[in-house]
Amino acid sequence: MTANLLFTSITIGLPTEMNINQLLATHHLGTLLQVNETKEGAMKQTLSVSSTKGNWIFKGNPVYEGQLEEEKFFIDALAEKTTVNLPIPYRIHPDAEPLGFACSIMPTLPGKHLHDLENELTHQDRMSIAGKLATLLKELHAWQGETYGQLDPIKHTIVPFESSYKDWLFNRIVYWFHDAKQYSTLMEADENWMKNELHNAEETFTKARDPRFIMGDFKPGNFLLEEKNGDWAVSGLFDFTNSYFADPLTDLTKMILYYDRHEQVEIGKFFISQYVTNDQLNVQERLRIHLLHQLVLDWGFFHAMGNPVNVSFEKWVKTRLARFGLDE
Repeated sequence: MTANLLFTSITIGLPTEMNINQLLATHHLGTLLQVNETKEGAMKQTLSVSSTKGNWIFKGNPVYEGQLEEEKFFIDALAEKTTVNLPIPYRIHPDAEPLGFACSIMPTLPGKHLHDLENELTHQDRMSIAGKLATLLKELHAWQGETYGQLDPIKHTIVPFESSYKDWLFNRIVYWFHDAKQYSTLMEADENWMKNELHNAEETFTKARDPRFIMGDFKPGNFLLEEKNGDWAVSGLFDFTNSYFADPLTDLTKMILYYDRHEQVEIGKFFISQYVTNDQLNVQERLRIHLLHQLVLDWGFFHAMGNPVNVSFEKWVKTRLARFGLDE
């Protein structure tokens, strides 16, 4: 389930104080002081809870069977394999009572989101943060998998992608391109260009033999930052419901496009340079495909939400690739 795109209109809501106190008592976590909906929480699944024994994030109303178990699996494994500051212990309350659904309880991590700090950061701050993010990703990606695939959250085994990783990835790009036609105008020239990009990268992805853990949703909403002794550090990382084993360059895309949207191309290039090492093969070709994948999704989303892009899809993608030196 990890690599699937998930959508839901069902939210966690705001449980009663009595029900939250029942849950806190069950796990010996004190009594309720305050509860709020979180600003960033994915799919409205999270609450911020303060008690007499600490501050917690409740994540509930799972979108699919095994969602909470899956997140716990990855967090516990990464806690053993890395030095990353994760929300541990990750407790699962599997019963529907008292909240009306199963939930997890995580300690609140310190720090602020990158987008909440933007107005106070200097150029040097942004460079430092970009370097720390690249270092963090390299640490995550050191976890090598046996196969390209996603976790079965019930059996705790990695299920290989059907046919091959290349087919899974390329088919996703084509699928979401055609899905975007519901909301936008996509020309035959756009489709031909996209297919040519996939054709050119086919050999590289067919020969890929190095599956790595990827977070799958590495973006400013899922990490926190703190300034320590005049330097910046990643003080927290969370939300592992899109994690799987694939090409690790996938995890760079959302930050690259964040820097693009904020007119921080130099910072984005630095972020890439701090991640890429001399022994990594076909980096430009692989990044082009992963950015194409993300931009196909973004194109459909922007148009569906009433924010159309006023140039052709091909030109829009090519412009972003060129900005980061990934043009042909």
